[in-house]
Amino acid sequence: MKTDSIKRALELRKNLRLDDKILVVDFSDTLQGADTSRVIDLMPNIKTGKYVFRAKVNVKELDIVASGVYGKEYFDVNKHSDKEIEDFVKKQDFDFPLWFKHDKGFEMKKVNDYNFPFIMQVAGCNFHDGSSTGGCWYCFVDDKSNDGKIGEGKAFLTIDETIDSMISEETKNNRIGARKYIKEWYKKKGQEVDIKVLRVSGGEPTIVLDWVLNLWRKIGERNLDIVGQLDSNLSTGYLVDEFEKEGIYENNILEKLAEFPVKVLTALKGCDEENLQTNVQSNATMQAQEYSLKKFIKAGFDIYPQMYNPNPDTLKDYLIKMDNLIENFSLRVHIGPLKIYGPTSLRLGLEAEKSRIEKYAFIEKHRKKWDDNYKKSVEVMENYLRERYDVGYKEITRSDAVLRIK
Repeated sequence: MKTDSIKRALELRKNLRLDDKILVVDFSDTLQGADTSRVIDLMPNIKTGKYVFRAKVNVKELDIVASGVYGKEYFDVNKHSDKEIEDFVKKQDFDFPLWFKHDKGFEMKKVNDYNFPFIMQVAGCNFHDGSSTGGCWYCFVDDKSNDGKIGEGKAFLTIDETIDSMISEETKNNRIGARKYIKEWYKKKGQEVDIKVLRVSGGEPTIVLDWVLNLWRKIGERNLDIVGQLDSNLSTGYLVDEFEKEGIYENNILEKLAEFPVKVLTALKGCDEENLQTNVQSNATMQAQEYSLKKFIKAGFDIYPQMYNPNPDTLKDYLIKMDNLIENFSLRVHIGPLKIYGPTSLRLGLEAEKSRIEKYAFIEKHRKKWDDNYKKSVEVMENYLRERYDVGYKEITRSDAVLRIK
């Protein structure tokens, strides 16, 4: 039975927001935590010691440590021109650091400062029904981390704890903030890194949008050198409307958040109804996805659509439709490659057991299907962009392609 994404969001809200706190993931004993701490350790709430923060190196080749860990050729920015750096980064799967190209203070030679976000994860997703196999089949997040339940593997987090855990230079209980920790750690490795990006991920952060707005108000009041990212699965535009109507959110909450330097990763979960609902195991609709997307753009956000496991047979028609609604839409879209990480493998394995299917064959079937869809969809993107804009896929830096609703 497919999850009702709006009803589920309303249920999750009860646990995810408590007074001045939100419920986040404690990565200590998670498969995701093990995967993401290969480069640098998980980081604690500087007050409680709970490991509720992680850092992700987006472009591994830019990083002197991650390039070695992941077997990539190191791209030393100090040995390249600004144009060479930009041309290299925009071709990567996660061109994330270039999203801030037009922001005050950005320098191409310091692109690594934007390549290493400090991440917390809201501990509930409204595509997830709370079971061991719920939500998006390919999700990188452990199912327990997405179920929205208070208890083991979760922790509550305040705004001050979040900010202090990132920027504090004082030793508190033998802990320093992530910025100083990472800077000192990388200096020993021979690289200068001064992290700038605070990312609120999930789960689904728009279910606690009021907390996120207050977080950025506090950052603004303190005039901190931080930029941000907010993730969205593009299912909750109507939920935001309802929360404003009921007084749970203040009016025009998205517009108010868009005044801050926060980029939005909008995850396109499908390019037709069946493709979308199969991917996310939810009754989410293309209409709701489109509405949520437009809502972010109208609010004034700089958004970056990442599409996962699209149907290559319907992708072109989807791009045509969206380009006719939103100027430059397809120039902003990247197709996300999918890998069988620990949480994904566990989820698929449990589903195979429930269905009495041989586990490894079931996992391999999905891996092959996802790989095929990715390769074919990249070809569709390449051909479509050549035809419509006379440019190739990833030849344009996404932040240079301005989105406007027609």
